Amino acid sequence: MLESLHKAARAGVAVVGHTLIAAVLIVCASGVEHLILLVNGGHDPLVYGRLPLSYLFQTIDIAMIAVFGFFGLVEAIRIMRGDE
Repeated sequence: MLESLHKAARAGVAVVGHTLIAAVLIVCASGVEHLILLVNGGHDPLVYGRLPLSYLFQTIDIAMIAVFGFFGLVEAIRIMRGDE
């Protein structure tokens, strides 16, 4: 019983750790995006004259959430199975 609780706590810490890392990276990417907007006078610059730069930053945010969420869950499953 105690071993199961210990594994669950470690799995929870792994998921929370991945979530915090993703959150820090998203906040940093958002800061860079706002800095670019500030330098550019509030106008969203276009990439290749067609794609707003904010779309790329939103894609980066989604990718970080997906990657860190996936690997956080994989790590939690490995911990719970005992495959460490």
